[in-house]
Amino acid sequence: MALDKVLLGRLLQLNEPWTVRDFRFDPGARRIDAWIGLEVQRGWFGLARKQEPEAAERVWRHIDLAGWRCHLRVLAPPNADLSSLPWAGPADMPFSQALSKQVFALFNEGVSLNGICAITGIPLQELWKFKFALDQGKAAIAEPSKASAAPPLQPAADPGAPPAAASDDDIPDVADPVWLQLIEGQRDIDIRALSLKLLMTRLRSQMEVITDDEVRMLKLRELHRYFVKNARMLGHELAQLRTH
Repeated sequence: MALDKVLLGRLLQLNEPWTVRDFRFDPGARRIDAWIGLEVQRGWFGLARKQEPEAAERVWRHIDLAGWRCHLRVLAPPNADLSSLPWAGPADMPFSQALSKQVFALFNEGVSLNGICAITGIPLQELWKFKFALDQGKAAIAEPSKASAAPPLQPAADPGAPPAAASDDDIPDVADPVWLQLIEGQRDIDIRALSLKLLMTRLRSQMEVITDDEVRMLKLRELHRYFVKNARMLGHELAQLRTH
């Protein structure tokens, strides 16, 4: 079956009043560009009704469609709320919300920037722009409607649970409150490893401006992953985490 505007709109999960106005394939680059806008309202005799003027075209890279790189070109009224639409994104970001969540999931798994570029085909420059926005608290991943009902960033420890036996390479779980205390400066330890000092300085400055719980948790995982990877040289620091 040949792809048409209606079918493409379904694949993109467009809902009324949004529709695909046009699309173009580039077989050589395996790329599809789709122009999205409001449906044209028609009155008597099929004549188009006057609509609000549209803002400048916004372009976002969207999740791939069957292996084809998808770029969406959105024409919307200046007052249109696109915040809840997975195929749209912030005006100053290169990705749709759906692609942002996909890339964020790869960050959470510790995939490198080059690795993400290889997996998604996203240019490194655009990936850096997205990561910088996350680090500066200018991009959010958590859904706004769920932000007020979000659970605490880290679950509290069970006071009745027996203490776990710690070995030299035993590292607290990423859900342990110690990581949030450490990264927010609530717990100070003597740090001998220069690389850890630099990492802590960077993470603490980022956590001061990041308000999104999902992004804050990403920073905790980054710190925890560093300790797991470098446990052998962090015996002095780990011993202090266990004794507090």
